[in-house]
Amino acid sequence: MKKFLLIAVATISVLLTGCAGVPPMMGGTQTSSALGYTSGQAQVAQNVQLGTVLSIQPIAIAASNTATMPGGALGALAGGYVGSRIGNGRGSIVTGILGAIAGSMAGQAATAAAYRQAGYQVTVRLDDGQLIALAQAADVALRPGERVEYVSGGWGQPARILPM
Repeated sequence: MKKFLLIAVATISVLLTGCAGVPPMMGGTQTSSALGYTSGQAQVAQNVQLGTVLSIQPIAIAASNTATMPGGALGALAGGYVGSRIGNGRGSIVTGILGAIAGSMAGQAATAAAYRQAGYQVTVRLDDGQLIALAQAADVALRPGERVEYVSGGWGQPARILPM
């Protein structure tokens, strides 16, 4: 039974790891990039409004829970395995559980750090007088006073601010 459980956890962890993708700090695509589009966003008409950048604030863009889940699962697997090798009988069960908890926390923290991105909150006054603020990856150079395009599919949809 113990062997079956170990194989099941390992299989699930490997499958979940395939969902995560490559972190931006390791050359992966920034998911909040103003220049990156998903295949579902390609060939889709979007609304474009013109405006002027009022301010730019540096921010940190954290990883989503789905991105950090595989790291936590693999950390739990490794921590549980290492912990179960300490002690005998009930002691190895307890240290295995504690190792799994600690490994999960460490794996999730390491994955979150790998997916963290530098970004900007850009505040723009659109030509119609409306003020908007948008958080996006820091991969497009913008400065206050610059004329920009605000490209959006509508409120709540992915949007980006690009220099003209």
